Amino acid sequence: MEELEQILKAQAARYRKMQPGDAVKLIYQNEFGGGHLIRSEQAFLAYLRAEYAATEKDPAAPLYENIGNGICRVNLAAVKPEELDALGQAFIRCAAEHKGTLAGFLNKLALLKRLSAEGLFAFDSQALGDYLADYQKAGYPAVSHSAEYRQAYKPAYRIVKKG
Repeated sequence: MEELEQILKAQAARYRKMQPGDAVKLIYQNEFGGGHLIRSEQAFLAYLRAEYAATEKDPAAPLYENIGNGICRVNLAAVKPEELDALGQAFIRCAAEHKGTLAGFLNKLALLKRLSAEGLFAFDSQALGDYLADYQKAGYPAVSHSAEYRQAYKPAYRIVKKG
């Protein structure tokens, strides 16, 4: 849990426009990986190619961002065209192998609540509490980045095992 705490602190400092849902998304990915995007391998690879084509390339951007639990986000803006298919396959493998639990996820959300109460994020504990109440009622689904986060940071990445 110490690793995730350090990651959340780094993310809060780096992404000041992070909203409660963005922090929950990070924790969701840390626990469950990114497999919720795969309905069929062929459809996923086509979607990845389309997203990659629409992503502004930035060779100076960091290629990897550690999100803990043995996995990382791979930034599409830094991926070379010849690496895209391998990235897609790595994502598919990670989705098949990386399985979390609701108990583990809830434990990590408790850490998020504690860090929020300490004033770590741009959002406050009340905003997080309101978000989590609605999120629980929805059954803890995978979530998307907030509009604020998307506008400020233009996230485009895939989750893969570190290594």
